[in-house]
Amino acid sequence: MAGIALNVDINNEQVAEMLGRMRRNVENLRPALLEIGEHLQGAVEERFRTETDPEGHPWEPLSDFTKANKRNDQILTESGGAGLRGSIHYRAGRDTLEQGTNKIYGAIHQLGGTIRAKGGSLAIGRPGGAFALVKKVTIPARPYLGLSDEDRQVIDEILGRYALGGQPGTT
Repeated sequence: MAGIALNVDINNEQVAEMLGRMRRNVENLRPALLEIGEHLQGAVEERFRTETDPEGHPWEPLSDFTKANKRNDQILTESGGAGLRGSIHYRAGRDTLEQGTNKIYGAIHQLGGTIRAKGGSLAIGRPGGAFALVKKVTIPARPYLGLSDEDRQVIDEILGRYALGGQPGTT
């Protein structure tokens, strides 16, 4: 076989200790994942505040119909803390991190799509308790979950710090 191989034996107590620490820290990523989860929560909150997707592109503006029937002019923010914005959460395990929402309508806002009435019409709520009846509603994708380049960089830094035995907030 052509090529080259290099074998190195390290007989250094400090290096052996550092490699052992790296192995132990990587075996339980939960502390690092908790820190990453907190960062991602802040990133999602910033997306709602700036109404932008993970790449920084503005969300599609509200339709005239939606503007006329909302209590405020904020995109994806209608009911304050109990709505989609306030429902985003994360869960960290030993080696997993999940972030999302328990709101059934969360996916249609993230991915976009058309909702069609299965029978007669869809009833769309209006301020004051009235309803508008429509056959279908098309909702543009307004991604609020995902990783930006900055998020990836922060994640790399956090994982690197924990792999080397660093503590939260250290470099």
